[in-house]
Amino acid sequence: MFGLLALVLALTLVIVACGDDEPEETAAPAPTAMPATPAPTMAPAPTAAPTMAPTAAPTMAPTAAPAPTAMPTMAPTAAPEPQAVSTRLKVSLPPGREQNTIPYAQSQVSEKLMPEYSHMIGRNITTNVEEAQLATSWEVETDGKTWHFQLREGVPFYRDAQPLNDYTFSAKDVFMMLDLQNGEAEGDELNTKVARSPGRYRSYFGSNDNWVANSDYDVTLNLPKVNLDAAFLLSDEWSTGIMSRDHWDDVGGEEGYRVDPVGNGPWSYVFHEIDGTFLHERVEDHWRITPAFHELEILQVREASTRQAMLFANEAHIIPLVRTQREVIEGAGFTTYVSTLPSIHQGFGFVHFRDQSFCSDDGSTYSPFSSAAGASPPPGLTHECGPRDSVTQEAPIRDPRVREAMNIAINRNEINNVFYQGLGFPLVDYFPPWRDDFKDDWAPFPGPNGETGAAGGWPYPGDGDPDRARALLAEAGYSGGVDVTLDCLLSHRVVPEWPDICEQVVGYWATVGVNASLDWSADFGDFRAKTRDPSHNGGNWLWSASPSLDPPCNAITYSMVWELGQAYREWPAASELYFKCAEITNYEDRTKAGQDFAEAWLEGHYSVPLVWVFAEVAVNPNIVQEYQVNMLHMGPVRYHEHTQPVMQ
Repeated sequence: MFGLLALVLALTLVIVACGDDEPEETAAPAPTAMPATPAPTMAPAPTAAPTMAPTAAPTMAPTAAPAPTAMPTMAPTAAPEPQAVSTRLKVSLPPGREQNTIPYAQSQVSEKLMPEYSHMIGRNITTNVEEAQLATSWEVETDGKTWHFQLREGVPFYRDAQPLNDYTFSAKDVFMMLDLQNGEAEGDELNTKVARSPGRYRSYFGSNDNWVANSDYDVTLNLPKVNLDAAFLLSDEWSTGIMSRDHWDDVGGEEGYRVDPVGNGPWSYVFHEIDGTFLHERVEDHWRITPAFHELEILQVREASTRQAMLFANEAHIIPLVRTQREVIEGAGFTTYVSTLPSIHQGFGFVHFRDQSFCSDDGSTYSPFSSAAGASPPPGLTHECGPRDSVTQEAPIRDPRVREAMNIAINRNEINNVFYQGLGFPLVDYFPPWRDDFKDDWAPFPGPNGETGAAGGWPYPGDGDPDRARALLAEAGYSGGVDVTLDCLLSHRVVPEWPDICEQVVGYWATVGVNASLDWSADFGDFRAKTRDPSHNGGNWLWSASPSLDPPCNAITYSMVWELGQAYREWPAASELYFKCAEITNYEDRTKAGQDFAEAWLEGHYSVPLVWVFAEVAVNPNIVQEYQVNMLHMGPVRYHEHTQPVMQ
């Protein structure tokens, strides 16, 4: 009887152990200070068996031994696999500027709300170095404009987290991506009216006449002009995500694709709400990486205080950290992480319009602004078209001595300590110190740790030099003071401190005789509208800038090249670099041209650089094990296929 009971008990334990090992998702408790670890409970020492006197065996007539009873065979019980505390990762961010489901209609930041899309070239999640993604290799010929890409074979497109039909990535999908970026395509079925920057992409890549499919997995792009940054423009730093041409045809084009988006990425689209939630589910056995979390929910919330409350209530697991929240958030037991690279550079840009307009007009004759322009202009550039009556040479900020005075009036060490707890890194506009084209003599003044040059030096005295600033203003004829206007952003995804910093800098300027009136822009679009009127503020103003992190030849095209007809900082040095970039076909000479531009920029004091800002996040450590990635200027919106959950 005892043996039978033991057998029943053993079978019962096996049934319990082999039950459903997929626990339901439960809300993790809000983090609290960890209690002291209790001493481990040890199993009791075995009790010695009692000593028994041997019993004499009775004398028995020999009998045949009974056949042994076969014991039941039991399969070993497998330990249940560990499960994530939460199968859904919840990330709360400020709303994206665009909130679409297709990549070419969005900014490079907003596109990351849709991690469904892969790119030709990826980026290392910590160093930002280019890595193979859908292209396995790439190279440019010595002419600087013929690019070859070898494409990865057999990569599926996914819908509902499963491969869609037998659709796989090939050259036709690359060409559709380029066509849609251009806002034009072969045949009406690809026509789009929502391409975000069609003129820019046409200038980069030309039209489909420029592209050749040597095979389904071997592509040549014959660019219309020299461009050594084509790989950068096709990387996941940009909104150049790859879509499926086969699926586009199935769903009837753009409108169908918007509601049923598919890509090659490690996440699959579930749904989205404007200014609300984007929900994605992971792709199992993905060709590149299978996310550890089963779902990714991006919650768009504008107010930093609301995001903090959501973190505390376990309604969000990762939020951007506003640095004034650090003490409260860390004091409540949450963890903070810093981007592995600076996320944005923060300074002030002087608006500068030339006194001549530059217009595009097919058939016109091009007149270069100076003999330094050299060769013929790149396609699309034509001619000067008359004076700007509203531009005056009398604007004080046109004098480089005024611009230098405004720079050396600022106590950058104090700004760094007050707003960034001393963690900001000294800035030289457009030239990150970790890039190999940085020159140490651009940053000769000791930085926060006493270093100079690329190791952490300031381009202007760290504590400022008010006496020298006053002397420069007097030398420029403004001993009685000078009036300027500073336009400041009211909100920013990575730099929420902008308004307070603007007011601090206005105070520094006031002590040396620069009387700055504060103007405000709700967002970059609001500011950009003001730049379309050269007479705004008498042409004597500057604004809170977060300039491009792109390589110099690309960065200057956004706001500085007079000949492009869209600039508001029309410095001659930028145009000179632009023309050189259209001619130089090797990286060594291009580096030298960029350095020449940087030196002209510094000598002319074309901006007021402050600090490189590292984006930070606050994380629920009961849900997320780590989020240590390169956030660049995008904040914590990407790379969540690498985010690791806490297991139980």
